[in-house]
Amino acid sequence: MTGGSESWLTWIFKIANFAILVGVLVKFAGKPLKDFFINRHKAVKEKLDEAEKTLKDAMTMKQEYEGKLANLGSEIDAFKKGVMEEVESEKKKMIDEATAFASKMKEQAAHTYQQEVRELREKIKEDIAKLTIERAEKLVAERFTKEDHGRMVEVFIDKMRSLN
Repeated sequence: MTGGSESWLTWIFKIANFAILVGVLVKFAGKPLKDFFINRHKAVKEKLDEAEKTLKDAMTMKQEYEGKLANLGSEIDAFKKGVMEEVESEKKKMIDEATAFASKMKEQAAHTYQQEVRELREKIKEDIAKLTIERAEKLVAERFTKEDHGRMVEVFIDKMRSLN
């Protein structure tokens, strides 16, 4: 065999392999691909229909707003008048509420001050008691000797004997 016949044979095998590959793909992937494209077509069509409906709704809203814009001047004047009345009413209400709140805050601050003073006094008393106990313990530890300890043990034992 010559080099030319081998290359033809190689090409024939390549073409046969490609044909087998295409056949397998068509056999196993044909239906899923077809279903995918059908579903994709339906989804795109639904989106287009939805977009068309949205456009119609937008055109209707545009016409409504154009009608409202024609009467906007008189509506703005009426709105301003209503807002100014409401603002004055709210202003008075807010001033009254602020006055009442300030009074309540003063009372609360006085009560909180008294409570904190009481708590601080109690804390100072506790600290003094704690420091006094610590100092007393330190003095006892410094001045209490082994002889004192022995005497106390003997006195305790004597008292226990007398009870029995």
